[in-house]
Amino acid sequence: MPGVEMIWTGVVMMLCLFAGILLAVQHFMRYHTVQIYNWDGRRYRFLGRERLRKTDDTYVIKMRERTADLSYTTRYRLSASPGFVRRHRFNSLLLRAGASEAWLPIEERMIQDIYYTSVRRIS
Repeated sequence: MPGVEMIWTGVVMMLCLFAGILLAVQHFMRYHTVQIYNWDGRRYRFLGRERLRKTDDTYVIKMRERTADLSYTTRYRLSASPGFVRRHRFNSLLLRAGASEAWLPIEERMIQDIYYTSVRRIS
């Protein structure tokens, strides 16, 4: 039956395409994001991931207000992928928390105290 073989070929092709899309998403999440943890007084708690952007040869992490709202303290630990740290060691990145900014050296575990201040927009 040639019709059944074509259906199975289509199913296998769709599964391969879906697997490729999942691998691309995994690559993006691993190498283009940074995990953010917050100190709660006893241990660091995972708050989420933020996108790692490059502007004018500077890597920038823009922390969202939601992340700051989930925080216990103002001490954060940023964790980038080992490949990113290996390639960009001895460089620095900029952490933005609203209007506050802090420079960090790129390491395995970057720790910074920063207070989120909201940006006022003039209408």
